[in-house]
Amino acid sequence: MHTHNTPVHVRLWHKGFWALACSNLLLSMSMFMFLPVVPDWLAQRFGFDNLHIALLFAFHGIGIYLLGPFCSMLVEHYRRNKVCAFSIIISALASLSVFYFCKLHPEFLSLLDTSTIFIIASVIQIVGSALYGLSQMTLSGILIIDVCESFRRTEANHSAAWFGRLGLALGPVSGIAACRFWGDETVFLVSSVFSLAAMILVLLTDFPFRAPDESVHTFSTDRFFLSSGKWLFMNFLLITVTVGCVMVYNGNMAFYLLMLGGFLVALLSHKFVFADAELKSEILSALVLIIAALLVMIFRGMELASLSAAFLIGIGIGVSGARFLLFFIKLSRHCQRGTSQSSFFLTWQSGLAFGAALGIALGKGTIGYVVALCVAVAALVMYHVFTHTWYMKNKSR
Repeated sequence: MHTHNTPVHVRLWHKGFWALACSNLLLSMSMFMFLPVVPDWLAQRFGFDNLHIALLFAFHGIGIYLLGPFCSMLVEHYRRNKVCAFSIIISALASLSVFYFCKLHPEFLSLLDTSTIFIIASVIQIVGSALYGLSQMTLSGILIIDVCESFRRTEANHSAAWFGRLGLALGPVSGIAACRFWGDETVFLVSSVFSLAAMILVLLTDFPFRAPDESVHTFSTDRFFLSSGKWLFMNFLLITVTVGCVMVYNGNMAFYLLMLGGFLVALLSHKFVFADAELKSEILSALVLIIAALLVMIFRGMELASLSAAFLIGIGIGVSGARFLLFFIKLSRHCQRGTSQSSFFLTWQSGLAFGAALGIALGKGTIGYVVALCVAVAALVMYHVFTHTWYMKNKSR
């Protein structure tokens, strides 16, 4: 029934969906812009060693899970777009606080020793990451689903996720540009601006009224984690760890622009290359490309080889990310679509964070690429030997 509270959109790409998709892109950029620039900045600005910096990145991978069990309760008791907007603005304030003290009042930090600064940075990281995780779970798992009709929801999830995926390349480009033109600390200000723009887009979007479910529990895996998808989680986590490990070694803007080109090729490949191909070939091809890129990086003799590897990684993570998202959707029951989206987001974000932490802990050099290669090979073997067969037996749709 079409009422003033329930808008009907025949097309997917209407104003509300565009706003939320762009919000997803901005949120993704606001987080991924730290990857290529912050590790070196932390070492130079505060004297942190590799272990401390790696821990800060690992705290992001842990922090995004902390508010997940409360997600279902919060969106049932409060307006779901307000939950998302509130989470975004507090997360943005966490980044803004770093800019405020490091750029505008550095004398405050000069009074503190390195250990105290690390504790403060850890608290800021965990709080900001927890709220960022809640905002993304609400956005991808609930709001994007709410603004489209039921028969468009898989297409909506697939399309909106691509906006977030592009942020993995566009975010670092923005971060490198901000540092180059305005100074290293400015990356935190730019990240906050992106987050606030994302919040505005969420608040300007109209959502249909949903009566709250009074029987919802305070702690719940609903809209948080799809327990039946644990093997998909583990397999895709290995892939994202590989990519995260590589990204922290590259602070060249051209690297991420070529990765963006790889994403665009991956997007086209779903229609022109894998449309009629065997399902299993998609993930295997993606992993072969990632492994090839790592081999190029290990044995590279010039910068051009490393840049070509970025293009291959873009294709590999683009193809595998899009397919694993659909795997999560098809493994879930009808009422678990939002949960499947949150599970994919958690796998994507935590894998990249833990991969970055691993790469930083290993230090710059060939050893990091070798470890990433071993993880990628393990992901390929796991998918070929076990995950694909298990998924085909257990999928719900």
